[in-house]
Amino acid sequence: MPFSPAGIKFITMRPGPKKSILKRIEILGRKGLMKLFGLMHPKRTFSELPPDAPRRKILLMRQDKLGDMAVTLPYFRALKKVLPDSEIAILASRRNKILLKYEMGFRQIIYDKRPHKFLLSLWQVFRFHPDVVVDLQLKESATSTIYVLASRAKWRIRAVRPVKLPFNVWVPIGDDWHIRREMETLIGTVAPLDVNSVPQEIKLSEREQAFAIKFFSTLQVPKNRLVGLNISAGKPERTLSVPEYSSICYGVLRRGFVPVILYAPQDKSRARQIVSYPHTRGAVLAPETPDVLCAIALVRELFALITPDTSMVHFASAMGVPVLALYTANDWNCNRWLPWGVPYRFCQSKDHDTMEGISIDEVLAKFDELVAEISR
Repeated sequence: MPFSPAGIKFITMRPGPKKSILKRIEILGRKGLMKLFGLMHPKRTFSELPPDAPRRKILLMRQDKLGDMAVTLPYFRALKKVLPDSEIAILASRRNKILLKYEMGFRQIIYDKRPHKFLLSLWQVFRFHPDVVVDLQLKESATSTIYVLASRAKWRIRAVRPVKLPFNVWVPIGDDWHIRREMETLIGTVAPLDVNSVPQEIKLSEREQAFAIKFFSTLQVPKNRLVGLNISAGKPERTLSVPEYSSICYGVLRRGFVPVILYAPQDKSRARQIVSYPHTRGAVLAPETPDVLCAIALVRELFALITPDTSMVHFASAMGVPVLALYTANDWNCNRWLPWGVPYRFCQSKDHDTMEGISIDEVLAKFDELVAEISR
């Protein structure tokens, strides 16, 4: 059971605000656009890119979240390796573009919701004029479709969905596929890929590595004793309560490991609360990170990471760090976003949309299993 020390006032997570009137109007507008785009559905479609289709210029669209970009990066590299003479552009978002900071050989176009920036990115896509464009989002998107139309690409690729849109290559995707298999199939439609022949890591500079080394050198704890506990997630309903995190922290300490509490800036007060209890004495608060790359550098120095379903799962996977991931009872989402390429375990809550009902005893039992596998 989670600890609840007497007299402690815990910080609770509150649901987000309801959609504003403007947001509702925006949603209705997008639905109207999707119906209009459906009228542009081509009469002739393909399930794969024809062998003789030109591949001189390729646009890969990944303008979504950090985790999506982390998973997909190796496939970008694999495509560049097999088509070294092709000009490849990546449409990234303001949020996930940082993962491309040290990538070489790609043109970058940045999606930005601000009207003048959005129009600029559309103009850049128009000027690039690729032969092939690949929409890597599974769910249909008005924004993605606008970019596709602006690109003027002859060959427009996306995953099969029960909708009509102006794409002429519709690639079958399994309902139970992991996101990595989806990416390999979609990008592999352009050219056969050997993703194992390219680095999987997110590239870091000496700056980020020095940031992590400086912090861990002050702890004087062997790497095989350092276990990260990330308490933040993209959605509040995917995080655990302070008592639950403190119970996990206590369990990790009892097993002879040093928990390193990782957190997003908005969760710093919760992180401080977790390490302030007598039963979590010995846990360490990670430093505030200047950016995501510094956070990834911290993760790389860990023995293992415990984290809710968020981009940290995929940062750790990319950096070769074993993961214990915590998911809701949404099996489809869990199976699609499991860790990859590393030893891992996972636990699920009892609720489809939240972490309510997750068993701390099960989390710690899975942690024991993971440690045993790593230590073999």
